[in-house]
Amino acid sequence: MSTRPRRALADLTLNQPAPGAGLAASIHAPPRTRKTSSFANNTRKLMSTPTTNRPDLTNLTPAETRLRRREWNRGPLTDLFPLIPSTALDRILDICIDVKDYTYNLSESKNWNHRRLTSIVVAHVRHAYSDYDKLLREDKLERYEARRRSGDQVWRVLREWCPWDDSNPVLEQAWRATLVPPEERDPTWDPMDVDEESDGEGEVPTGVGGVVEFEDDPMDLD
Repeated sequence: MSTRPRRALADLTLNQPAPGAGLAASIHAPPRTRKTSSFANNTRKLMSTPTTNRPDLTNLTPAETRLRRREWNRGPLTDLFPLIPSTALDRILDICIDVKDYTYNLSESKNWNHRRLTSIVVAHVRHAYSDYDKLLREDKLERYEARRRSGDQVWRVLREWCPWDDSNPVLEQAWRATLVPPEERDPTWDPMDVDEESDGEGEVPTGVGGVVEFEDDPMDLD
């Protein structure tokens, strides 16, 4: 009779670890190093890298910085006024940077930015697309009377540029707020949204590229 099966069984028994040996070995063994995927490493790096509200402009020339800031306002403006003509859009983009020193601010609420941009557009329409300046200079009307008389002209243009209410929920409120003196406005309307922004009254073109300057007291911001 062959003894090979018994010998194989004996060898198998001798090679088995003693009871509890595996547990002890696992306790004293050094911990395994788990290989981390490149995706996880990149994700962790992105999460640990501080983010900023605006792109880094420190290495740009003044002209490049101005262009970046100008383009930063383009998307929000076209969202608020989807049908704004390109010539008017370019002019308002220039006003935002060169006159108002305004760039869409992610640290403020969307509503805050919408009011700022809409107030700038309303002021531009009032001067460029209505009889407002003529009423002031030729008819010598008081400022808010001139605004009331030219208000319908301004509103028609604004609605041509923004025919859908959901594109700019603050449009009518911003337009109405500019038609009356601060003491007559809706008390829920923040006066800074209108009074902080100069609407360009007293502007005169200079000889350099049609750049606009202001004759009024800069603190008279309404």
